[in-house]
Amino acid sequence: MEGEQKQTAHETEAKGAIFMQVFKTFAAAALLFCASFLLLPSFSASAAPQEPEAKATTAAEPSTPVVTADETVYDADTGRYHLTGNVTVTNGDRVTTMDDAQVSATNLEIWGEGSVTLNKGGEAFFTADAVYLEGFAPATTLFGRVRFERPGLVIRAESATCEWSAGTATFHGHVICIESGKETVASTLVYDFESGSVQQYS
Repeated sequence: MEGEQKQTAHETEAKGAIFMQVFKTFAAAALLFCASFLLLPSFSASAAPQEPEAKATTAAEPSTPVVTADETVYDADTGRYHLTGNVTVTNGDRVTTMDDAQVSATNLEIWGEGSVTLNKGGEAFFTADAVYLEGFAPATTLFGRVRFERPGLVIRAESATCEWSAGTATFHGHVICIESGKETVASTLVYDFESGSVQQYS
């Protein structure tokens, strides 16, 4: 009986030693794990990626034009929309109208024809046979029997390119300018919208 008690005591002592060894190993691992967090660099708002600041819109960065029409049909083969009937393109203070238009679905380039008109701010008025609007670029080109009018001024030409960021319209081909009753004939003429006058011609 006494021998069995001694054996049991020895077994209990051995188990206790094993438990203490496991506990020490676990405690050392936990301490090392916590220390690794203390050594990591702290994260702050300044280290976080910053979103780019919104850039102010300027005259050289036109807003997206708004296009409407009586009927719109998409051609998947060409990637273009075909617009018919009272086609209107509005961009800021410029309103362009036409009977028929093809609109690129990717870059919003617009080719229009038929009874084309372009009204800028209610002061400058164009008419033409056809028009090309360069999508998001601040430019408009008119073709065929172009006529430009504003109080006291009429300009006729074969074509005209309006650079809206520069505030000018350049007329090309058999240009006839009638200003305050005086007629000028040229091959090229540049009109400035801000000053409301002809800048140069040749």
